[in-house]
Amino acid sequence: MANLDSLFTAWLEGESLTDEQIALLQANAEYASMMNNAMQWQQQSQHYETVPVPNWDRESTMPKVQKTSLFFGAGMWAVAASIVFCAWVFVSNPQQGNQQLLEQVAKQTNLLESQQKQIDQLQNIITAQNEVQQQQMYQLAKEAIKTGRVERQEDIASVLAYIKTQRAQDQAYLRMQLNDLAEQVDGGPLPTVANNLEY
Repeated sequence: MANLDSLFTAWLEGESLTDEQIALLQANAEYASMMNNAMQWQQQSQHYETVPVPNWDRESTMPKVQKTSLFFGAGMWAVAASIVFCAWVFVSNPQQGNQQLLEQVAKQTNLLESQQKQIDQLQNIITAQNEVQQQQMYQLAKEAIKTGRVERQEDIASVLAYIKTQRAQDQAYLRMQLNDLAEQVDGGPLPTVANNLEY
């Protein structure tokens, strides 16, 4: 088997084998299957063709990001358009220019005021949302602290109950030992005083 392994490795590395060695490899079903697979992979790798990446409208697949604010940009365009329009009216017809200029300025002023109101409303909405989020975070923090305190109180109570149980068991054990000693003292002969003295 080791000989077949070395022959197969040599064949894979491109070394030239004799017809007898190739026949030996092909006689074994496992190595014959591996040789067929290797030849197929080699043929596929030799005839591999790269497929070009298709060209498509990439901008249509990705949303466009606006770098400037909607209200700010609209306000600037409106002001620029009104200035150009006023200049055109004033140059083309100086007598009617003053009246139209005043009307245009009034329209632009109203437009800017409405845009400012919209901006103020959006700022109020954002401020309200921030306050609601802060209140929710505060409530969550309170709940977490309360839960932690309850869990600590339960842990302390369980430790105290365990200590009380251990004390009761220790006291019962000491009582049993004292009772045993008392029985031994009551049942035994009284020692003389001289026997208890040590010199």
